[in-house]
Amino acid sequence: MDSQQARTLAEQFIDALHKLEQGSEQDVDELANMYSDDARLTNAALKLSGEEYTGQDGARTFWTQYRRTFGQARSEFFQVTVNDEAAGLFWTTKGTYNDGQPLEYDGVSLLVFNQNGKISLFRGYYDTREITRAVGSDT
Repeated sequence: MDSQQARTLAEQFIDALHKLEQGSEQDVDELANMYSDDARLTNAALKLSGEEYTGQDGARTFWTQYRRTFGQARSEFFQVTVNDEAAGLFWTTKGTYNDGQPLEYDGVSLLVFNQNGKISLFRGYYDTREITRAVGSDT
């Protein structure tokens, strides 16, 4: 894989995430299918509780729970940095929780790709104090 392929995969991830954010949890499959069978997914909230999701089923669960956290959300990616095997996505997510309360937080997502172009590692970094609910967690 080269950096151009990694950029293309990062853009596909962003497109699939936007589709999920603007749709419903029924739109999770496109995003989940981007992960390898042995993928690992975690974020700041999950790390605090010692949790991690694995594989495409774990990705499906993670992103379904992410979507259930919000009423409306839109992640704006203001920087995408890539190398031959990974992408760093810098973003701000704005919207509302399911109860209509406003939501805004900033973060970075790391995507590491395997040789088959699947995401083998996803890590989301953000300040958990910026949001009132655990994003991507069922707690």
